[in-house]
Amino acid sequence: MEPLQFELARSEHAKSIENMRRLSAEDLTRKLGQGHWSGSGKLQSIRERISCADPEHLRRLTLYVVTSGSVVVGSVALSTFHPGFWRKSYWSDANAVALGTFNLVVMPDQQRKGIGTFMMNEVEKLAQQHHIPFVRLDAYLDNPHSRSFYTAIGYSQRKIIDVRTVSLVLMEKQVLFD
Repeated sequence: MEPLQFELARSEHAKSIENMRRLSAEDLTRKLGQGHWSGSGKLQSIRERISCADPEHLRRLTLYVVTSGSVVVGSVALSTFHPGFWRKSYWSDANAVALGTFNLVVMPDQQRKGIGTFMMNEVEKLAQQHHIPFVRLDAYLDNPHSRSFYTAIGYSQRKIIDVRTVSLVLMEKQVLFD
């Protein structure tokens, strides 16, 4: 495998991200059965997300990719603006700014090769560069693979919540200390 690179998603990555999300959704559905993870992003919405990127402030959902050579092998969306169901009281420091991590995906045939860990390390570095003390995320309660991955790389479970028909585990990691 060629060295991994973490970079802001560009328009030429959109089709690869769409394909990766579709393959990942199919893989998770095979492993875990039908669930909220069974859908995948549409190309147009991925292109719109790329065109509205906010890498300077990360206030809008901004897509990043991991490439190996010229091949996209992972993607993640980041933002300091969080969903309304992430109540402040759920977190260890209710008033701290945090970098929200969403839609982390690794190509199914590239999983368990360190790509997800590399991507999350880069997310944490990005948070530190922006002086953001926490990285926060939610994971599907019914997906034991993602929960065990985040726990293994140092994320703490904060709360289990129900959003409509989906149970989520809220997790966080402090990456910048006073």
